[in-house]
Amino acid sequence: MRLKDKVALVTGASGGLGSGICEAFAGEGADCLVIYRSDKVQAEETASTVRSLGRRAKVIKADVSNEGDVRKMFEVVRQVFGRLDILVANAGVGISKALLDSTLGDFEQMIRTNLIGTYLTVREGAQLMRRQKAGKIITMSSVHGLGGTHHSSLYDATKAGIINFTRGAAFDLSEYNIQINCIAPGAVPVPKDPPPPIGSARYQAWMQYTPLGRFGTPHDVARTAVFLASSDTDWITGQVISVDGGITAGPLIPSFIHYDSKPKMK
Repeated sequence: MRLKDKVALVTGASGGLGSGICEAFAGEGADCLVIYRSDKVQAEETASTVRSLGRRAKVIKADVSNEGDVRKMFEVVRQVFGRLDILVANAGVGISKALLDSTLGDFEQMIRTNLIGTYLTVREGAQLMRRQKAGKIITMSSVHGLGGTHHSSLYDATKAGIINFTRGAAFDLSEYNIQINCIAPGAVPVPKDPPPPIGSARYQAWMQYTPLGRFGTPHDVARTAVFLASSDTDWITGQVISVDGGITAGPLIPSFIHYDSKPKMK
């Protein structure tokens, strides 16, 4: 097992990518702290899956944009597990809206969760890790952090910010033997955000620009998270790995301005 007896904390773990990452970590031998903001039922299901794999799980409600909540979250880590080996700052929100139709409130909402939430989570988690002189941190950006498209400029900005935050943090955390890297997922449908119907114009557009010819799954992202959380990455830090079926190997992210439904975002 690549993560045997490690302790991992995953934010945004009430479904989708977060749940998939917790399951993959548990399968590799890690105990998991399952962090959620609103969907307790799904968070408990994630924890149940972790326990079914023979690992410990603790469910914690926290809003990562709230500094007090984040500090309390890590106090639970200290009390229950006494250490933290792996941190995944996965919680995020996306609003698809044309720039001229957007509001300051739209932007502030995404900044609070995507950027400030990532910052607070990483800052407080790293405080625990530096005492151990070891740790693995994974931030979650998106292909939208690497390129823009219609109706996503606000989201693009926050996800791009996460990438450069990760790069800068790699320098500050290096003296404590903490490696921090970033995953940039492509189109990964989840139950709360299903894929477009096969054969639809939107589906065909995604397939046209995705060399591997399919949508991703939470398992695709989770396997990359396991790699970044393992000792295989002891000499890798400040990097961005696109898990996107090859879409960013091309010149652009497809634009969906001419389609009825909204683009998929992590």
